[in-house]
Amino acid sequence: MSTAADASLRVIPAQLSFLAIYNPSLGTTDETVADQIVYYSSPESKSAERTRRLYSSRSQSDDAARDESNLQLRQIGLAQGMVEFGRSFSDGRSVDTIETEKSRIILHELEAGWWILAVSPSISF
Repeated sequence: MSTAADASLRVIPAQLSFLAIYNPSLGTTDETVADQIVYYSSPESKSAERTRRLYSSRSQSDDAARDESNLQLRQIGLAQGMVEFGRSFSDGRSVDTIETEKSRIILHELEAGWWILAVSPSISF
């Protein structure tokens, strides 16, 4: 016997689209921009890596790895842009959380220059 109160007490497990740790000072030129990413993990990247190892040729694997790297760089670049944009409106303080219709983005500067970026899909209640 389920009631509306029981439905509101459901536990929804946490989900993570991706997690990254980066430092913008590690890659200051176009050639070294990928060096900014110290750690990156997502469920899609792990399953894609397994699939590449099992089924693809070397050229397909290289293309897939390049696509994955480009995706990571776009995500990190977007986060850096959001931080800088937010700082222009908050006396230099950085943005901590951004919530959109599709995701929740958490940005935290662990130490000077070292950032952690966690993105989870939004859950509608």
